[in-house]
Amino acid sequence: MSLLFWLDLFRWLFSRTFRKAGELGDTVQKILDHQRDVLPGANIATVEAALAALKKVVRSGADAAAIKAQMASLEEEANRWLRPYPNADFREYAVMFLEIAILILGSRAFLVQPMVIPTGSAQPTLWGITYEDLRDKPEVVIPSGPMRLWDRWVNGISYYHVVAEQDLELIDADRQPKTLVPFVSRQSLKTTAGDVTIWFPPDSFPQQLGLLDDSLRFKKTSFRKGEDIVRARVTTGDHLFVERVTYNFRRPKRGEIIVFRSETHPGMTANTHYIKRLVGLGGERIRIGDDRHTYINGVPLTTNDHGFEKVFAFDPQRPPIRINQPDQHTYSGHLNGTVWYRAEGNAGATRNFPDEKTEYTIRPGHYVCFGDNTMNSADSRHWGEPDFDQKKVIGRSLFVFWPFTRRFGPALH
Repeated sequence: MSLLFWLDLFRWLFSRTFRKAGELGDTVQKILDHQRDVLPGANIATVEAALAALKKVVRSGADAAAIKAQMASLEEEANRWLRPYPNADFREYAVMFLEIAILILGSRAFLVQPMVIPTGSAQPTLWGITYEDLRDKPEVVIPSGPMRLWDRWVNGISYYHVVAEQDLELIDADRQPKTLVPFVSRQSLKTTAGDVTIWFPPDSFPQQLGLLDDSLRFKKTSFRKGEDIVRARVTTGDHLFVERVTYNFRRPKRGEIIVFRSETHPGMTANTHYIKRLVGLGGERIRIGDDRHTYINGVPLTTNDHGFEKVFAFDPQRPPIRINQPDQHTYSGHLNGTVWYRAEGNAGATRNFPDEKTEYTIRPGHYVCFGDNTMNSADSRHWGEPDFDQKKVIGRSLFVFWPFTRRFGPALH
């Protein structure tokens, strides 16, 4: 780069007048270019001469007073010979918003993409939406006023409390939220006393309000006057940025948390995004031992392997557990069908790895991924095909930007 470039850069950084002169010149040049086909030649020549004069003064290294004088001259000529735009302020705002939109879309497509963790399959590393029925927990106090708003907007915790105003029977619930205006929605519970409205309902209504059992039937349908119909606490999933640059220059590494498209992979929810920890690479042999460690080509992964420091730091004397509130920071390694059956009485989501002898050879150009919440993750142990095409990877987890919990910050675990 030339000396002139570095000199201009220095002046741009430290001279407000230099920056203003550049902005004025760019604006006049843009308007002139837009109107060039409708302006008389004399008008164009006059404005171009004023632009050239400003550039000459700026390039000469003149002092601020000389530059300001030439800026005033250019502004006078532009106002005299260029055609004014109707609603000029509105036009400028429209252009500004368009430029911002282009910047956001470009950043999303090529740099970073926001993502919400929908489920708890990555817990306790990354949290999905969690909910707790508080109807049988009178010791839990639901905050009110400013503290409730604080919990919602800072900690991502929402409380729902509905009391029966008379004796009633719970009949049904809306299946879809009704959006009144952007960001304002509601759903209703159908009762014999009329509809009960829930404002800003959680995503899986009414399951996340604690009203349904495991078979998706109402736990309770009869309520007396003054009894709690709903008393629940719902915590939003982690919101994070997915970084989309690194994997354009190198392949993902084992132990990294990657985000990939499901498209039409057997066993995955179609056309959505998944976030899992990368465990197996193309060409490797993989199996899950009864010791809850994953073996790659016969060698176990341990806490010494990058990305698995916490995953395998479990107490082998303690049985695997489902992540819940009391044990929210506990890992249990990786489970095959045998160990899952011992813990739960069923084989769970492990049909591809039913026991420690089952070994799978990953296809070239494919990956195997597991969720850190091994008891609540539909992953390569469950999908119709254990491995998926590496071309489906779009990026890696980068930064949890909301809510402001202990997980806020870099997410490169």
